[in-house]
Amino acid sequence: MLGIPTHLAPRVNAWSTVRAFHAAAIGSLAAAAVALLLYRLAEPDIRVVGAVLALVPMLGMIAVHVQFGTWRSAVAFLVVGGVCSWWFAVVVQREVPAGWVASYLLSLAVIPLVLVGGAGAVAGRVALWSIAGFLVGRAATSLAIAQEGGPSHPLALAWVTLGFVIALVLFTSRNTARSERVQPELLRSAREEHVSAYRAGVEAEAAAILHDTVLNHLGAIALAPDGPMDPQLARTVEADVAMLTGRQWLAAAEQPARPDPGAAVHAFERMVADHRAGGLDVVVTGDPGALTRLDQPAMTAILRAVGQCLANVQKHAGTDSAEVSVFDDGTSCTVMVVDDGRGFDETETSPDRMGLRGSVRDRIGRVGGDVQVWSSPGSGTSVMMSVPYGAVTGTTPVATDTSGANR
Repeated sequence: MLGIPTHLAPRVNAWSTVRAFHAAAIGSLAAAAVALLLYRLAEPDIRVVGAVLALVPMLGMIAVHVQFGTWRSAVAFLVVGGVCSWWFAVVVQREVPAGWVASYLLSLAVIPLVLVGGAGAVAGRVALWSIAGFLVGRAATSLAIAQEGGPSHPLALAWVTLGFVIALVLFTSRNTARSERVQPELLRSAREEHVSAYRAGVEAEAAAILHDTVLNHLGAIALAPDGPMDPQLARTVEADVAMLTGRQWLAAAEQPARPDPGAAVHAFERMVADHRAGGLDVVVTGDPGALTRLDQPAMTAILRAVGQCLANVQKHAGTDSAEVSVFDDGTSCTVMVVDDGRGFDETETSPDRMGLRGSVRDRIGRVGGDVQVWSSPGSGTSVMMSVPYGAVTGTTPVATDTSGANR
């Protein structure tokens, strides 16, 4: 997450600030009422009911302003709040002789005017409405004090609240301005990182497809006897050339999310048949129908990976038979390719050999799966590929034509 879009940040920040002020204003009214009741317990002779009742209309106007949040509701709140502050101040001036207690109570009544005023469109307006609210509250309390006589009260707590509001607005405005400068750079960096990751995925898939098609075909042609090309090999070469030149493997976004069940099983059977036609005795066990639960990219990836494993058996294992087992454990589809050939030590495989690494491990990894290999010289090879159902496959294009993976 890179945060709020730059053009919306000032309004969202101001809105969040005003909502926090609303909660603080309600807390200030509650504190005033509690302080009056506690003072009444300490001084039973005073009458504070009128002052408590004066806070009720102000609390109601806070609810109205929270609901509408317009400049009209803000003006209405300042008018009602000013009258309530005057009413509250009259009662306090008559009933509370202690100067510091009266100053504290009057500040609590004025603070909601400082905090709730304004429609909260932008940060600067929040500060202006807060100043207006303070002036209204100060005028109302001064009028009440003048009517009842007695010393003036400094309203220190209200002054502190006003200073806090202005400081907070300045701070948030500065941070918003700084984010307006920084956020485009962050968005650009994120976009470049996404493009780089996408490009790397495309290049890796392209390299794997090139290995699965062109390189495997060249190897098959080199090992074929003299004379005309085998018809089966010719058909697969023609199909892969059409797929590569048509860039069909880049059209993953247009594929259905989940392949047709019949098409998935048919693609698996066609892959096995192609390898059998090439001279490899392939035994299938388990339930190939488990492939139908995979989404299109995962199904294509695992078929291509299995095809590459069978191609490796033909080229490197020194055996003409292999077993392909398909399992469904309820959460993932697992396919094992097992042969009893010469085996190998994967740690000694040359770094430029892409068959197992690029066409199997990396390809399955790009669709959220996992690959495990068990092999050693003289003991055959077992390759297990597991892809969870519903795995997050990202946006890397995955080939839709599985015929090229069979060599």
